[in-house]
Amino acid sequence: MANYKLTNKAVQDLTNIWDYTFDKWSEDQADKYYNLLLDTCRDIANNPKLGKNYEGVRPDLFGLKTNRHIVFYRKLDDSIVEITRILHDRMDLKNRISE
Repeated sequence: MANYKLTNKAVQDLTNIWDYTFDKWSEDQADKYYNLLLDTCRDIANNPKLGKNYEGVRPDLFGLKTNRHIVFYRKLDDSIVEITRILHDRMDLKNRISE
């Protein structure tokens, strides 16, 4: 089983997503969506080929869409994946990734 690590930006993205979902719907829904996103991170770590290359955003960047968010990641080596950002699909991805 491969591992993944979250960048500080990805942790902040998750926090913001949870807060927004809590405010808009409920704590239960926020927890469910948060866990779905973490499940996606685990899936990516176990099979980094799941996502597509976002070379138009950054050459070494891959992403996997989960509902309305894209989990962006980089393969650091054969045993670890870095979750770079988790962004809504309507955001200006190129600018948000480079923040």
